[in-house]
Amino acid sequence: MPATLTLTAPDISCQHCADAITSRLATIPGIAQVAVDIDAKRVTVDYDPDQAAPGQIDDALQDEGYPPSRA
Repeated sequence: MPATLTLTAPDISCQHCADAITSRLATIPGIAQVAVDIDAKRVTVDYDPDQAAPGQIDDALQDEGYPPSRA
């Protein structure tokens, strides 16, 4: 059953940020969809919890330079 995770990443400021986040999260197996709201500084991820874990998503955002917090 798919799950949705919503995170706030205060350092999101432009389309380049959104593209970098989307590209990075797409490398994680089980990620179905990534939506980045630049104005709200929010990342919403639909994923398969049997293949991906919230910690992996957090780590990927951190590694990309966008430290997340739970929205």
